[in-house]
Amino acid sequence: MRGCLWRRAFGKGKGAQTSTGFRKTEWGIDRGKIGTAKRIQQNNGYETYCYNLQCPGFVWTNHAIRLDTALVPVSVYGGLQYDVKIDVFQDRNSGDWWVMLQGQMLGYWPKSLVPKLEDGAQVHSFGGEILNKKVSGQHTSTQMGSGHFAVEGYRKAAYIRNVQIVEAHDRTKYISPVHGDGIVTHSNCYDLQPGHVPDLQWGYYFYFGGPGRSATCT
Repeated sequence: MRGCLWRRAFGKGKGAQTSTGFRKTEWGIDRGKIGTAKRIQQNNGYETYCYNLQCPGFVWTNHAIRLDTALVPVSVYGGLQYDVKIDVFQDRNSGDWWVMLQGQMLGYWPKSLVPKLEDGAQVHSFGGEILNKKVSGQHTSTQMGSGHFAVEGYRKAAYIRNVQIVEAHDRTKYISPVHGDGIVTHSNCYDLQPGHVPDLQWGYYFYFGGPGRSATCT
């Protein structure tokens, strides 16, 4: 499974806004390496990408935490659930984008990598994704999240909770998302169920995921 955070900046195109800056932070489990945490960096949509330190760009500053270390323990379907707290924010002085894991700094993307994000991001998106090549004309069997639909809820579906956005002029202040509308591209394969609880544990949250190819997902 993978969870993702996208940050975009926009410039004016011909009568409409066009995306001019893009960076994505991703964390999850690699099926080939059970429990492997990965971080992806992209700056031109999905044309090029790399994980961890496979290409230059991300500056790793906390060598006490490896970028390819295992995320353990992992949640169990119907059993104990485990969370990781991830923060991505822009340093007001340098303009660089920093990543924190469980309250500890991991490193940063220099502002030079995405000049259009130098003054912050205008749109933040959270969610999950899979790669669907439609081999033989069929939808991929790749699962998203736990492989179960969001409607199953806690202990069964994957979730992202306490979603907040750092206030532009004060990094100590967090605000809830203004527009919490969800987008599901293949509702027969994966779904989404947002919610809100007025506390510091869950706040704005959503369940997401699904099994991939099935009798209703082709």
